[in-house]
Amino acid sequence: MVSNLMASTWECSDLLLENSLRIRRSLTIKQMTIVSGVALVTICIFIVIQLFHFVQQRRDDYAQQLQNVAQSVRLPLSNAVLKADIPEAERILLTLKPVGILSRAQVVLPNNFQVLHTDFPPERPVPSFIQRTFGLPIEVTVPLYSLPRPSNSQALAYLVLQVDSYRMFQFIISLISTMVSTYLLLALIMTVAITWCINRLMVHPLRAIARELETLTADEVIGHQLSLPNIHRDDELGVMVRSYNRNQQVMAGTHQHLSQLSSQARLHQPQPTEQARRRQSLENTVLTGIAQGRCALFFQPQLDIRDKRLIGAEGLLRWRHEDGSYSLPADFITDAEQNGVMVPLGNWVLEASCKVLASWRQRGITLPLAVNISAKQLQETNLLPHLKLLMERYQVRPSQLMLEITETARIDELDKSLSLLRQLRELGVLVALDDFGMGYASLSFLNRLRTLPVDLLKIDRSFIESLPEDPVMLRIVSAIARVLELPVIAEGIENQAQLDFLLSQDICWGQGYLFAEPLPQTEFEQRFLSNLPVNAAESKNRH
Repeated sequence: MVSNLMASTWECSDLLLENSLRIRRSLTIKQMTIVSGVALVTICIFIVIQLFHFVQQRRDDYAQQLQNVAQSVRLPLSNAVLKADIPEAERILLTLKPVGILSRAQVVLPNNFQVLHTDFPPERPVPSFIQRTFGLPIEVTVPLYSLPRPSNSQALAYLVLQVDSYRMFQFIISLISTMVSTYLLLALIMTVAITWCINRLMVHPLRAIARELETLTADEVIGHQLSLPNIHRDDELGVMVRSYNRNQQVMAGTHQHLSQLSSQARLHQPQPTEQARRRQSLENTVLTGIAQGRCALFFQPQLDIRDKRLIGAEGLLRWRHEDGSYSLPADFITDAEQNGVMVPLGNWVLEASCKVLASWRQRGITLPLAVNISAKQLQETNLLPHLKLLMERYQVRPSQLMLEITETARIDELDKSLSLLRQLRELGVLVALDDFGMGYASLSFLNRLRTLPVDLLKIDRSFIESLPEDPVMLRIVSAIARVLELPVIAEGIENQAQLDFLLSQDICWGQGYLFAEPLPQTEFEQRFLSNLPVNAAESKNRH
């Protein structure tokens, strides 16, 4: 027990260290992105506000210039109009042509009838949205009075002057380009300056901590203490480092205490029995095999047996022998469970399955994958966090993974794991009951089966082997599945007669040597996934 607890402590330490040092995007890039985004939004707001302000100022300047021009010719033009001296009025209007901002000068009657006008060069077009946005064109209307204004306010006519809109358009474009280039340069300077300050204040200390942790050896992890510059002793970084150092001290004390307990246990433990030695040998073999890469996943297709369409696959554990062949002894899983090595073996299978699903996802394949999980794993409290970590690390969608509870999981163990199974379902992982019929088809179990969060029943291969000569048990299991409204899949289909009988019983999903034996990953992908369309099998959800 002590050795297992120490191993768990080391495993958690290694896992935390590995996750803490995995950097996908630098803080420098993230902060520069955020600062740049905020700066750009702020710049856009300032540009819009100042643009309208400067344009309005220019409009007011032009309007004042037009008023001054109009006042300079108002009196002589009024006299010429009063005397009906058209040549004199035209001469006065012609004097306005040198004014560079004008594009129109004319005299109109009170009923808007044009009497006189001066020809100016044609005005170049201005986009309509610019005219609407900035209220172009700019013009003023000055009344021409027949008598002094106090005695008679009725105007003989009106002098209308208009500013060249294209000149205003050029000013707006020039103003926008100047402001954009100026503010973008300012934003760049601010981004670099703020990023440099944040780097010096936060990123550099964090990077130093990460490098210090990265260089730790396995012997230095327990009890390691971080150092921190004085500038950060009273802020959040200081609190984080002090908390880390405190936890490390607690872990070092715990490790020392466990080491003492382990030493005492070794001194007082009796000589190992033959069973204990066998267990230790199997444990060493399995753990060494995992470390040396002797474990492998083989894949067997799961088909809709009506049209041989691929709906999923099952990942099966295989062991590489000295001669290079792969197989799994019949009592291997049972021995692994009885001798306490099923949990690390099952964890390897889960991670290998997530790696395969990740590689398929990169190719656009979302085929569901089923893997076996034992009752021993269901008793582990860290199964759910470990599974969440794997799915997050490899970006696996929970609905792509189906956990098959193997026949070694007894009814009482399933009841103890009911809460965990429900959490798996809430996570989105599918749950199947494997080898249904071998130990499950009892009346007491059927009552409890209704409360188990199970998505699929997998008919035991022994019921398939006896088909079609002895179909009694298959019909019983099939009837139970229909009552429970659960889909079923048959495993171990080996000939056409078995296939035909299953179809006659409305069992539409199956796997077995009739379709393919368990295959290595490369061969399975070549045979079944090479022509599979992108996002295939997504519509074949087992629900």
